[in-house]
Amino acid sequence: MRTCLALIWTIWLVSTDGFVVIPRGATSSCRPTHLAATEKTTLTDATDWNLRIVLRGVATEQGKKVDEIFRVKCNFLEEEGYEPPQGVIQQQVNPDSRLEITKSRWILSEDPDDRKDGLWVWGLFAEPLYPFMLLQLETNAIPLPNNSNNNDNDDHEEATPADAIKPLQLYAQINHKRDSEKGVILEASDLKVRQVETVAADVFGAAKVDVYEEVNIGTLSIQPVLPVGASN
Repeated sequence: MRTCLALIWTIWLVSTDGFVVIPRGATSSCRPTHLAATEKTTLTDATDWNLRIVLRGVATEQGKKVDEIFRVKCNFLEEEGYEPPQGVIQQQVNPDSRLEITKSRWILSEDPDDRKDGLWVWGLFAEPLYPFMLLQLETNAIPLPNNSNNNDNDDHEEATPADAIKPLQLYAQINHKRDSEKGVILEASDLKVRQVETVAADVFGAAKVDVYEEVNIGTLSIQPVLPVGASN
């Protein structure tokens, strides 16, 4: 049972670092929590999750715009000793997957745009009812299929260099629920990237500041891999 005993500061940074959260207690390490077999879904290595990532109009290294769909199986691993709950995603190895997650961060959160009720109210419950998960994913460059489809037409033509989607830093605000029978429920959400523009911070232009704009580039669906015989 979690009880709110003090003000918790949660900062969603508009930077490449993603999140900074003040920990409760000593520094903790990221360790998976092993649970007994259960049909309830959890944010631990006891539950496998399927991620369906739909990208629309993403830029490639050769300046093209492409649409792609990727499927990733992963686990959510919670870091112990932090409030709100937070952690990383562990991608399961799949040699056929072109998308590789290089860095990740998730944190359960209040509404980042409306914190008026705060955790003081939610502390009255047996468990804080965080309605959102804030998720950040970073990827390597993603090679595109059929890069050499025109290279065999003419032996004298110069081979077309391979193309790839540029490395991505993706953000999502996901609706998060806890069901007494099913466990954790994560709903589909928009996927966004942050575009940076440097502007003058004073009338003389001596100081500069980076302004971030979130741009929708696709959708993210998250479904648990349920045990045999379990219903969704």
